[in-house]
Amino acid sequence: MKKRCKKAVRLTALLVLLAAGTAHAEENIPDTAWKNYTTEEITVSGKKGDILQRVTGKESRILNPSQMSVYKAINLMPSLSQQSVDPYGLADIVNYHESFRFRGVEATAGGVPATTANVEGLPVTGRPGGGTTIYDLENISDIDIYTGVMPAYAGLGLADVGGKIDMKIRRPEDKFGVELKQSIGSNDFSRTYLRIDSGRLAGNTKGFLSFSESSANKWKGEGDSERKNLMAGITTTFGDNVRLETFLTWSKGDIHTYKPFTYSEISDLDTAYDTDYGTNPASYDYYGWNRNEFEDWMLMANLEIKTGEKSKISIKPYYWSDKGYYLETISTTSGQRIRRWDIDHDIKGVLGEYKTKIGDVDLDLGYLYHSQQRPGPPTSWKNYTVTASGDLKFANWNILSNSSSHELHTPFVDAIWHAGDYQLEAGLKYVCYTLPSIITYRTTGIGDVSYGDALDLDPAIDADASAMDRKSFDRLFPNLTLTRFLGDSASIHASYGENYVTHVDIYPYYISQRSAFSAKGITFQDLWDKRRMEISRNMEIGMRFAGSNWSIEPTIYYSQHNNKQAVLYDADLNAYYPMNNADAEGYGVELEAEFKPLENLKCYGSFSWNRFYFTQDIYSEGGSLIDVKGDQVPDAPEFLAKAMVSWKIGDVTISPVMRYTSTRYGDVLHKEKIDGSTLFDLDLTWSRPMLGLKQVDCSLSLLNIFDEQYVSMISTSDYKTLKTSYQPGVPFTVMATVALHY
Repeated sequence: MKKRCKKAVRLTALLVLLAAGTAHAEENIPDTAWKNYTTEEITVSGKKGDILQRVTGKESRILNPSQMSVYKAINLMPSLSQQSVDPYGLADIVNYHESFRFRGVEATAGGVPATTANVEGLPVTGRPGGGTTIYDLENISDIDIYTGVMPAYAGLGLADVGGKIDMKIRRPEDKFGVELKQSIGSNDFSRTYLRIDSGRLAGNTKGFLSFSESSANKWKGEGDSERKNLMAGITTTFGDNVRLETFLTWSKGDIHTYKPFTYSEISDLDTAYDTDYGTNPASYDYYGWNRNEFEDWMLMANLEIKTGEKSKISIKPYYWSDKGYYLETISTTSGQRIRRWDIDHDIKGVLGEYKTKIGDVDLDLGYLYHSQQRPGPPTSWKNYTVTASGDLKFANWNILSNSSSHELHTPFVDAIWHAGDYQLEAGLKYVCYTLPSIITYRTTGIGDVSYGDALDLDPAIDADASAMDRKSFDRLFPNLTLTRFLGDSASIHASYGENYVTHVDIYPYYISQRSAFSAKGITFQDLWDKRRMEISRNMEIGMRFAGSNWSIEPTIYYSQHNNKQAVLYDADLNAYYPMNNADAEGYGVELEAEFKPLENLKCYGSFSWNRFYFTQDIYSEGGSLIDVKGDQVPDAPEFLAKAMVSWKIGDVTISPVMRYTSTRYGDVLHKEKIDGSTLFDLDLTWSRPMLGLKQVDCSLSLLNIFDEQYVSMISTSDYKTLKTSYQPGVPFTVMATVALHY
């Protein structure tokens, strides 16, 4: 496997050299099509959200007033299902990931150690841990959304099934400037944001520095959340051909989580809205035993070297460090326990790209190397009991294993060919992904010491619970998009592409049911060897029509998922564990539109119908075969409808927002039905230059203005029949912001 990866690297280097030579020879060929098609790249590449960004623009704050969650900022898009228990996005975590679906697909289900969001095309966000909330959206200039088919250069990282989000960092401004924002809101919410841009300095250098501090009490129960963030960026040029950019982010969060509920408990919404963790430290239900704290550092750079009139090389190294812990109440066969999950891992890698134009073809050759430490799967879990005096008493190590890394090699090529009214984009991505080894240690006699100290004791290896051999996958993933331009205001495209994900949560399943596997002589290595990469094959046909004051984009799609993970009951073992042998299908219709009937009135709307279901029956918890073929998977709404109006009257802008989510289910048996909901928000913003300032913005945001009670986050998998947990949704919330731009 390593030899194949090395061959791929050599092949990528050879292609870059050949392309560079060809591009140099083609430098003087007239370019007639280059400028004509750059504005259509969004449609051709499969990138979504162009209409939404055009309508909201700088007003995207309306969709996410706290500016701390990229998922809230894009949730008006069709086929994107995003749920919240926290109005400010500080504590929106379910099963260590964000509650977010593309076209019904939960992209990070099954213990995937990744998120759906990249930054500058780089996978510098991760889960479990700090994740994507370490970025202030004031420092993000653009958000690109890919669903289903995506070009080879997009969706880089450990997983891209379902889709991917790519955030672009807002560069330093050309002129000196200061931006100061102060927000207050319900539940003692407070957020201060400050950004200073240096403007252009000597040597053609620019920089910015930003800081934010946010805090809020939970809207029910005890506990609060705090988050601090620092970001800096420097860009400089050397002559006309070299550009260097460097960005640094630091973030620290201390979050108290909300209590999850069973289906019977959530069915009484009045009680669920009033109930949370308790205040008695001698109880397992104590709010102080349910929290997480993380500190993150992210450093990335971008070196661009112009090698011709239409070609350049870019090198992007990156590093991300995440340290912290989860503290949470769990249920075990011995009763309730408090589990501490310590996390100390990092991500590092480099992305190299060569972009050029040869005749009528835009060519992008690249290579990504990515290394990511565990967890997941977890490297250590410690269990505690709660004493009568309200202290934690060490009970046992639940997991103690080695520190190892995921490793990814991804060379790719993507080409766009312009020919009259046609445009053809074709790409190929080679993914060589190696899962980490997992060495489990025996913990008898090891007390409540740190993870490092425990390993220093040189504990014996538990061979049956270990995977000493690393497991690798390698495969080519193609993408193809043909676009026909029908004049300047219409286009139609047909696309095909393949995506991937690999699930790694078999390890905690094995540990928790060790006796059942051991009784049949099954080792963890046996199960690890049976891991399969889930592959999705995606097809779509989309159109774009535009007039002088309107545009509309309808899309129809179909997808097949092979080796989709399913947690099945094994009657011979009397145990549940995830296996990659299920098939699923998805199809649907999406519609996104904008209309500007007046110069000061903008309207946006989206609608989607998404079907995503298993194409086979699975086993129930009792071991009998049940018929779920064709049923919608849990937590995947079939219908979504969203709308936003922005009406400017003088210096005031009035923006109502509506979101409709249809019925969902919390289990594959469809016995746990969650009713649909319709939510309304309202934003009032007053803006004008004054007092020598470039701009002053005063806004009032009203979330869930009718205070509707509804179920938001569902912690489940597409394949699990029991033990689903639920969270109520955000209640009526008020938030006010004053922003000064100098």
